[in-house]
Amino acid sequence: MFQIGIDMGGTFTDFVAASREETKILKIPTDAANPLHVLVQGLEQLAAGFGLGLEEFLGQTDKFVHGTTAAINALLQRKGAKTALLATAGFRDALEIRRSQLPNQWDLRVPLPPVLVPRHLRFGVRERIDYKGDVLIPLDLDHLSGIVDQLKKEEVEAVACCLLFSFHNPAHERKVKAYLEEHLPGVYVTVSSDVAPKIKDYERTSTTVLNAYLGPLLSGYLDQLARCLVDKGLNKKLFLMQNNGGLSDAAATKNSPVKVLMSGPAGGALGGQALAQRLGFSNLVLADMGGTSFDVSLVTAGENHLTPESEIEGYPVLLPMIQIKSIGAGGGSIAWADGAGTLKVGPQSAGAVPGPACYGRGGEEPTVTDAALVLGMLNPRHFLAGSLKLDPEKSRRVIDEKIAEPLGLTIENAALAIYRVAVSLMTDAVHLMTVQKGLDPREFALLAAGGASPLFAGEIARGLGIETILVPAHSSLFCAEGMLLAGVKHDKVKSILAPVDEIPMEELEKHFRDLKEEAGKELSRQGVPQEKHCFEVVLEMKYSGQHHEISLSLPEGKGEIAPETIKSAFHLTHDRLFGYDQPEKPCEIVNIRVTAREISLDRGPLPSRALAPDAGKVRSQRPVYWDENLGYTTIPVIAGDAFPAGETVSGPVIIETAYTTILVSPDDQAAYDSQKNLIITKGGTPRA
Repeated sequence: MFQIGIDMGGTFTDFVAASREETKILKIPTDAANPLHVLVQGLEQLAAGFGLGLEEFLGQTDKFVHGTTAAINALLQRKGAKTALLATAGFRDALEIRRSQLPNQWDLRVPLPPVLVPRHLRFGVRERIDYKGDVLIPLDLDHLSGIVDQLKKEEVEAVACCLLFSFHNPAHERKVKAYLEEHLPGVYVTVSSDVAPKIKDYERTSTTVLNAYLGPLLSGYLDQLARCLVDKGLNKKLFLMQNNGGLSDAAATKNSPVKVLMSGPAGGALGGQALAQRLGFSNLVLADMGGTSFDVSLVTAGENHLTPESEIEGYPVLLPMIQIKSIGAGGGSIAWADGAGTLKVGPQSAGAVPGPACYGRGGEEPTVTDAALVLGMLNPRHFLAGSLKLDPEKSRRVIDEKIAEPLGLTIENAALAIYRVAVSLMTDAVHLMTVQKGLDPREFALLAAGGASPLFAGEIARGLGIETILVPAHSSLFCAEGMLLAGVKHDKVKSILAPVDEIPMEELEKHFRDLKEEAGKELSRQGVPQEKHCFEVVLEMKYSGQHHEISLSLPEGKGEIAPETIKSAFHLTHDRLFGYDQPEKPCEIVNIRVTAREISLDRGPLPSRALAPDAGKVRSQRPVYWDENLGYTTIPVIAGDAFPAGETVSGPVIIETAYTTILVSPDDQAAYDSQKNLIITKGGTPRA
C-alpha cells in the first residue's frame, strides 16, 4: 500500500509516494490556473515509476495528504469571495478599528492590511448577549430579514457572522446561520462559534471573516479535487494538512479553510520535529526556502512551537498553529532597485510562470535563481533533475539591464549583491525567531529544507554562529514528506477568563471531560478508531493585566489538578519564555483547549540505498564567483547519489542531487549518514 503526500507551492508542486519498500519523489512546476492538471500529471508520473497505471496506483493508496497554497495565495492576491459581515449592532466597525494600534508606533504612515469587508457590506444585527452568556436582547429576525434583502442585492458570495459573547452562548449565531442558509442558498455562511469560539472580539471577527473570504474558493477546489481523485481510482479519504500540524478531511476543511493557510510549511515543521528526534538534535531551526517564500520554524527540546494565535499577512488568526515566520524570499523572488538606488529582493515573485528569466518562459525580471546561475552555483543542464534547461545568457541580460547598469556594478557583482541581500533577509528572519525570543541560535542546528535553502544555508549559519547544518535526504520535498507523518487532529476550546484561585477544580475537570468528548467525536467522524485517540489538555493563561496568553500543557493521568500546581507551572513557563515571572500577581485562565489527535506511527527512516560503484568521484568542476576580490574560483562538483555514507568532503564543493544543489563553503566539512541526510559542520568534523 502507498502513502502519498503532495505539497502544492506557489512555484513548484512536490510529490512523495512511499511504500514499505521504497519512496519515489517528483517535483514539477505549479500551474496556478490549472492545479488539478498538475496534480494528475504528477500522480501519473509517480504511478509509472512504480510500474502501475494511475487507477491501480490510487486504488492501492491508503493515505492521501495534500498541502495547498490555494488559501494563502487567495489572501495574498486579494482574490477571495465577495464577503459580508454580520456583527452585533454597534460593533460592525470592530473589523476596521482593529486594536487601534499601529504595527510601528513611530511610523504614522505605515499601511495597514486592507479590510476584507467594505463598510457597506458590514451590518449590525439587533441582538445582545452579555458576558455571562445571558440574553439581554432577543434576536430580531424581522431586522435580519431586511439585511438578507440587502445581501441579495449586493450578490455576496460569503457571509461571516460574529456576535458578542457567542463563545459563551452561540444560540443567536446558530439561528442567524440557519436563517441565512435557508434564505441565501449557494452563499457560503460561517459563524465565529464554529470557527474560533474564543474571547477577543477583534481577533475572533478577523478569523471568522478570513474563513468566509476563503471559503467559496477552497470548498470549490476541494470538491473538484475529491471528484477527480475518486474518478481516477482513489477509494480513501482526502486529507488536508492543517496549520496545527495535524490532518483534517476534506469535508471538515471546507468548513474551516482558515485552518490550512500555512498547510505546506506545517508539514515541513512536523518533518523537522521527527528528524530532530530521530537524529538526536534537541534544537533545530527549520529554514525552508522554495520558489516563492522562506519559512522559518523552530524545534526546541525536540518539539515544535505551537502558538494559540498568530498573524498572517497582518490579519489575526485566533487558532492554534505551529509558529512559522514567512517572508517573500524564494528562488523566484524578484530583485529590484528602488528610487534611492538601494537593492531589494522580494517580496514579489516570478512564480513558475513566467518564472525567472533563465527559464526561457518570458520572464523579464531578475530573480534570486538568475543570480545563483550567473554566480555558477547552479548547473544549467541539471535543474529539476534535468527536466528544465536554464539559459544563463537570459539571466545575465536581465541582471545587467535591471540591476548592474542602474547601480554601476558588473554583472557578477550585481548577482553577488542579490545573493547577499537574500542571505541577509533570511538571516534576519531566523534572528527574529530566535534572538528576539530570547533564544541563542548558536545552540541550534540549521535544517535546510526546500529546493533552494542548501545554496544559502552555509552563509545563514555563518551569520548566526550556527555550527551544524542538516540537509535531509529529500530536502527539496521535505514538506510533502513531513505530511505523511501527520495524523488527524482536532482542537476544541472554551473561554472562561477567571483567576485560577476562583475556579472550582471540579468545574475545570468537567470542562476537560466535555471538550474531550466533543473532540473525540470529531476524530471518530473522520474515521479514527477510538483506540487511536490521544488527548492533550492545554490552559491558555496570563498574569492579570497582560494582553497575551501562553500555553501550559497539563499532564494526563497524574491525579487531581490543584490550583497551586497550575500556578507554579505557569510561573516556571513564563520565566522560561520571557526571563522573568511575577509570583505576587494573580494568574488567570483565559481558555481551556483540548487537542484530540490520532496516534500516528512514525514511518521510520527510509530504507538505505546501495551506493553507486563510482561513489565519491567528482562529476565535474566549474567556476563559482565567491566574492568581488577573488573573482571566479574553480571548485569540484560531486553527484550526491554517488557520495558514500560516512565519507567526508571538505569545502568548497558543490553537491548536486536530482532536485537540490548543496553549496559547502570553504573550510566546512560534510558527510552523509546512512539515510542520505547530509550533515555539514562549520569548519570542523561532521557528526556523521
